[in-house]
Amino acid sequence: MKKRKKWPFIMVVLVMLIGIACWYLFFGGRIANVGSEITAGEEGTRSLVVYFSRAGEIPDTMDAMASATPNSNQAAEGSDTEAAAKMIQELTGADLYQIRTERYYRSAFWGTAATAWIEEALNLRPGLAAQPENLDAYDVIYVGYPIWWFNAPMAVGSFLESYDLTGKIIVPFCTSSDNGIDVSMDYIREASEEATVLEGYRVHNSSLEDVAAWLTRIGMLEQTDNIEDAGGSQYETGMETTDTKPEESALGYVTEGTEEYRGFVIDNVFHSVGEGDIHYNVYIPESYDGSEPYALYFTLPGYEGLYFQGVAANIQSEAFGFEAQKYNSEMIVVAPQLSDWGETSANQTIALVEYFLEQYNIDASKVYGNGYSGGGETMSIVMDKRPDLFTAYLQVSSQWDGEFESVAEQQLPVYFAIGRNDEYYGSEPTQEAYDTLHELYEQQGLTEAEINELLVLDIKEHEYFTEQNVSNEHGGGGLFAYDEEIMGWLFSH
Repeated sequence: MKKRKKWPFIMVVLVMLIGIACWYLFFGGRIANVGSEITAGEEGTRSLVVYFSRAGEIPDTMDAMASATPNSNQAAEGSDTEAAAKMIQELTGADLYQIRTERYYRSAFWGTAATAWIEEALNLRPGLAAQPENLDAYDVIYVGYPIWWFNAPMAVGSFLESYDLTGKIIVPFCTSSDNGIDVSMDYIREASEEATVLEGYRVHNSSLEDVAAWLTRIGMLEQTDNIEDAGGSQYETGMETTDTKPEESALGYVTEGTEEYRGFVIDNVFHSVGEGDIHYNVYIPESYDGSEPYALYFTLPGYEGLYFQGVAANIQSEAFGFEAQKYNSEMIVVAPQLSDWGETSANQTIALVEYFLEQYNIDASKVYGNGYSGGGETMSIVMDKRPDLFTAYLQVSSQWDGEFESVAEQQLPVYFAIGRNDEYYGSEPTQEAYDTLHELYEQQGLTEAEINELLVLDIKEHEYFTEQNVSNEHGGGGLFAYDEEIMGWLFSH
């Protein structure tokens, strides 16, 4: 007797499980009694604050999907994002509207997390319970949201993409205990086609004055001497702006940090005109007085050093910025803390380099860069975009995400260092990057000796790490900071 095949039964079970999961994740109860009415602000306003919050989307008062983040902005009541929206409304006099989805998200953390992840991964647009017929009465639209899966919730796209936003100004703001708004800005720009999208802002542990300072900086408020209005704020509604401190250059201005860590002034913020707020830590030798040109070194961190990991997490977890000082006592060291390792962060790095080249007396023949792990991904894009800014580049335990032609054309010296069995990247992408640049130099007619002056591939065997009591090759990339051959190569140029 032949045995029955089990696979049809298994397939039926799998289909049923998938169906149940889809029902659970995407067919929550419908949200009833939601209208399109807008809460009025000051009479005659041409501004609207719209916000999406998990509060109201589930039986809870929390905003965050990735963690239960209560209201950190105590200047107003409600969920974190609702409070931020009300702060903006109070300062600007704008109308107010909450974006609501057609169906509830599940109250269980993993349920909402899974739904939000699928929506983000597939770029879905959940249906909305209601929305205003049009936005013709508004010139400025503030758009607020919590960060879900390193992005704005997809419901924000559902709202923005349903209107003609031609000629309107979009002002994004987010709430998150971990991530900066930069992770969501590309999505907001795409969803706000034909609109002008201004610099966004993360409203976290923020006072009314903090929010007012941001709105003033981007031209949404005008500073006045009247400290009575807006609940004691020194700002009032307007489209012109006078910054709270003079601009240092046409590129932007800096809010200096107030604390130090091992010689670095930490948590400085460059308010770039084109690239938004850029956090960085900086070491400036006591001998620097501007009379003589100094070298400049930029070091970008891996994941553990990004800004959402905490102020100065990069220089607290990596030694590149400290070890570099041993090779040149007349060198300014800049350690940016960005939000990710993509093109936005690359553009911010370029903006910060340009600012230092303009504001400090820098020897343009001694401008160095290095990137570790994710920082190497970012810095490779920087080198692709602006190799002319740098003298030499060191990439450790990373992969090359930029293009190669401009680097080869500039003949920018590059040193690749990585473990052969790097647990995160492997060494193959580094080998391929080296081979690509090597081939481009061959096409230029350079000899092998000339290429070796420009290009170094240094793949370390596992013993390199274990001999220094490190078992993990990717995390062991931090050892390269102490390697005199590697660091010495960089600063010899």
